[in-house]
Amino acid sequence: MQKVSLRINEHYGDQEIDLTFPDRWDIHRVEIACKEQARLSDEEIRVSLDNSIGASNIEEQARGKTGRIVITCDDLSRPTPAARVFPFIVEQLHNAGISDRQIFVLGSFGCHNPMNLDAFARKLGDSVVGKYDCVNHNPFRNFENLGRTRRGTPVLVNKEFASADLRICISGIKKHKWAGAGGGGKAVLPGVSSIETILYNHSIIEGRRPVNRRFWWIKDNPERQDMQETARIADLNVSVNCVYNQNRELVDLYAGDVDDAWLKAVNACYSAHNSESAKKSDIVVVNAYPQADQDIDWSGAQESLREEGTAVAVHHFVAGSRLLHYRAEQMGAPWKRICGYPDRSWPVKQADRTLVYTDRLSRRQMLGYDERVEWLLDWSKIIKRLEEIHGEEASVAVYPYGKIQFDATKYPLYI
Repeated sequence: MQKVSLRINEHYGDQEIDLTFPDRWDIHRVEIACKEQARLSDEEIRVSLDNSIGASNIEEQARGKTGRIVITCDDLSRPTPAARVFPFIVEQLHNAGISDRQIFVLGSFGCHNPMNLDAFARKLGDSVVGKYDCVNHNPFRNFENLGRTRRGTPVLVNKEFASADLRICISGIKKHKWAGAGGGGKAVLPGVSSIETILYNHSIIEGRRPVNRRFWWIKDNPERQDMQETARIADLNVSVNCVYNQNRELVDLYAGDVDDAWLKAVNACYSAHNSESAKKSDIVVVNAYPQADQDIDWSGAQESLREEGTAVAVHHFVAGSRLLHYRAEQMGAPWKRICGYPDRSWPVKQADRTLVYTDRLSRRQMLGYDERVEWLLDWSKIIKRLEEIHGEEASVAVYPYGKIQFDATKYPLYI
């Protein structure tokens, strides 16, 4: 039997599992461009923070500040290696004469569920949660009204963020279907904004144009431009943008102005995460790592599966696929339940069969998919099923990092 190793359980151990396939099957592993890119050393991180882009660096901006300094981070639904960067940001603050008592951490994740001690520790490290006050943003109260954007979005921003003497946001870059890419102003909107601000950006602005959302659409993307403007209005001092590899390791870092530094990071990530699509295959396996928190990204199978082939997803994540958004539970989710989940999806339209290999069955997750989708806990049973369908010879494409992989020839960067 042939073996293909896949990483699972981001933030919860990042283990590897082996998937076995029959010897006569043709296996193609779709690799990511940054696979061999070296991780940043400590000194390279320091250099990146020192050489701020489009703005003074953290040390220069912090010098003489006597009030509170806020550093934001995203939550465990994002692969951002915030723990790798955080100590060097603090180092710059110390060099400027800032004391630990002035520094606090604010979770920047909009309407996502709040983080507990364990979640903050997994994101930033045990030493950080022991030394600094780590607090959650509340999208329902405690805002500073900073006016409106040019598109009419009310800029209601977390009051602790707005009143800080210095505002620093740590973000990660990856493909994003309606914001184009992660990072930058997204740390403020939706990151630390009110529910009203978030809904206006996510609903009203989006409703004013035809639906043409896609990865890596930056220029003239109204939601993204609104986010960037909101961050400028909120006076985000330093945007720290992480580019990570397939193992969530930091390979590039751009800090500085919310536009200038972020755009450089987007360019770098676009090159790093590029993954040339496999040819049309009988079977396509997509792995939910490194963002299994938000279910499965089927785009690899949508691109590479032949007509009437079999799509297979690997979703191994100890915390399961979460219902992340308060908004979803307030609005869409109850209506779906009342109506008996009428729009359960068939995720890859050309697939004749769809299988999901998971380590934990979740009825809620299963109700999001067509009832014909087969959910299995044992890989040997999946292989047996695939052999019944495809016989002794089959072509297989494997997307090991499906949540961050994309094909640049199909998704051009519009920046």
